[in-house]
Amino acid sequence: MAKSIGRATVIKKNAVAIAGVRTKTIAWGGESIDVTSNEDAGVRLLLSESAQEQIDISFDGIESDYVLRDIALDTASDKMLTDITYELDDGTVISGSFRLSSYEMGSPYNEDTTFSATLESSGAWTVTPPTP
Repeated sequence: MAKSIGRATVIKKNAVAIAGVRTKTIAWGGESIDVTSNEDAGVRLLLSESAQEQIDISFDGIESDYVLRDIALDTASDKMLTDITYELDDGTVISGSFRLSSYEMGSPYNEDTTFSATLESSGAWTVTPPTP
């Protein structure tokens, strides 16, 4: 398995890296469809398709440009971000519409101001493989 460095993975909004990000996590989820019945003798039976699929992107870092903070705290702001890309270190790009579902800012007395945020996919996303 190829080794990689985390800082090579970048989350972008409108083709610009979200400033200050240090830790990034992407999670895929696929809700199973349980079709177990009495005939299955108590053994679970699942369909191969997912009832619903989603991608969640979580990240945190050092607050530096307040773009996400301003979106989160402005009650009139649209939380649907249609210009998000998650660029993996191998060149794979995941893009689509994501809703800003959480934002948290920490302000310790004698340290940097930090933030964490979560984006949830809305609709289909696109995966573009790396170019050789």
